[in-house]
Amino acid sequence: MTKCPRCGKEVSSRPGTICPRCGLKVYEANEKIRCPEPNCKALVSKKLEYCPKCGCKLKNYNFSDFIKMARCKIDESLNQKE
Repeated sequence: MTKCPRCGKEVSSRPGTICPRCGLKVYEANEKIRCPEPNCKALVSKKLEYCPKCGCKLKNYNFSDFIKMARCKIDESLNQKE
């Protein structure tokens, strides 16, 4: 058993569980992803928009966001080689 992250009701931890009290798809709320920030890599809920550890944006990226992340990664790897 696990608790619903929205309302706190005890619910099954089986895949596909929906909270009977508030209707939240608990299995989706409990899915985890890694933060894309190279220095963070925290395991966070898939539902969050920003990482609670480092503040990095987790979803709704546009092309310029990917370019910024790539530049940071390249700069970081070049600095490590020096």
